[in-house]
Amino acid sequence: MAFVDRSQLSREAEVVSIKVPGLLMKAFLRGEIKELKEEDPMLALAVKKIKGIKIMAIEGGGDGHRIYQDFSKYLNKNKFEEMMSIYSDGAKISINTLMKGDRIKNVLLGVVDDEDHVFIDMKTDLDLNELNQLVEHYEKIHPEKKKTSEASVD
Repeated sequence: MAFVDRSQLSREAEVVSIKVPGLLMKAFLRGEIKELKEEDPMLALAVKKIKGIKIMAIEGGGDGHRIYQDFSKYLNKNKFEEMMSIYSDGAKISINTLMKGDRIKNVLLGVVDDEDHVFIDMKTDLDLNELNQLVEHYEKIHPEKKKTSEASVD
């Protein structure tokens, strides 16, 4: 991923980067998608819309704040919009999207804490209406989770 410069990481840093092309992913998941269509058709639709995935994990990279700053600069430069940020147990989770019209073309997820960093880049072709249907579907299936999240906001 373009925002990480290996030369700026410490020598002790361990970096793992994997790119799974959509063609390979689809071949591997084809049987799973068929099963999902019966069990959870909305999830099958979402999985079907993923065109490719890149995953990068950095362990012990040193300056976690600098890596997150570089990540943020990359998001701004490439016109990503932040959908949501979550802070959990000292880690920041950031979900960002790149839109083209009313379609989500790219989702970039960053999980950063002091020592470990995980970035997931998904190429997609998801319509905003499909995303709304997905959210509404899961709100209907799990209404108790919605009530719990609404109660915790108050």
